Amino acid sequence: MKKGLVVILALFLVGTIGVFVDGQTEVVAAGKTITVGVNSENPPWIFAKDGKMTGFEADLVEEFAKRAGYTLDYKSAPFSTVLTGVQSGQWDIAMSSIWIKKERAEVMDFADPYYDSGIGMMTRKDGITDLSQMKGKAFGSDTGSANEAWLNDAQEKYGPYKIKSYDYWVDAALDLEAGRIDGVVVDDPIALYYIKQHPDSGLVMNIYIPGFKAGQALAFKKGSPLRDEFNKIQNEMKKDGTLLEIHKKWFGTEPPKDSSVINIVAPYMPNEKPAM
Repeated sequence: MKKGLVVILALFLVGTIGVFVDGQTEVVAAGKTITVGVNSENPPWIFAKDGKMTGFEADLVEEFAKRAGYTLDYKSAPFSTVLTGVQSGQWDIAMSSIWIKKERAEVMDFADPYYDSGIGMMTRKDGITDLSQMKGKAFGSDTGSANEAWLNDAQEKYGPYKIKSYDYWVDAALDLEAGRIDGVVVDDPIALYYIKQHPDSGLVMNIYIPGFKAGQALAFKKGSPLRDEFNKIQNEMKKDGTLLEIHKKWFGTEPPKDSSVINIVAPYMPNEKPAM
């Protein structure tokens, strides 16, 4: 038996496949488990229900794993730790409605966006109705997020006001309901979903941050080949309508025609999405 055939058979016996890349042999595990770092209280994107992860992003990454032959191991953490964990290699993928931003792109690799998000302020029905009313009040957001960054940046224009940071944004919503803060800056789809699920909360989402649009994507450790593998399959999901069906499942509507849900769009910085 030829030596090359012996090597190939041996690789299959240990559950691996040898592939040639740039003249060298790389061994890729078959059925490998990949770890996914998430903030597990982030509906409708990713959240725990009945002992398992569910949500838009769960459907997305689980379809990827199914097509690529991986199994998933979710790791729950506060949002800021979700980001640092993928940088350090603590997990293979980070996801929790993560926005592509310059400072993040310098330390991690992003897949193509699967959604175009904006931000707004959730308030009580009897609360403030305009950003100009923020002075002297208190507002919450999730630690390390673009929402928290906006609150810090907006102090000069709308402040002074107090900022309270939360490991889990749902805790901010509960404080808002209880009257302990006056608003929560949060991704608009998350707020709208929360209000839909809690019609008796007394909360509304009538204030949107003007001119703010950001690409939402999964993040990977710098140089990880898994990013390109994920992109290839995500693009297939956009073309065959799978991602569209996931969007309709969680939001009940079709996305705009220029949406990253159904169009292949390269990672873009906030407010720099290319015209479709």
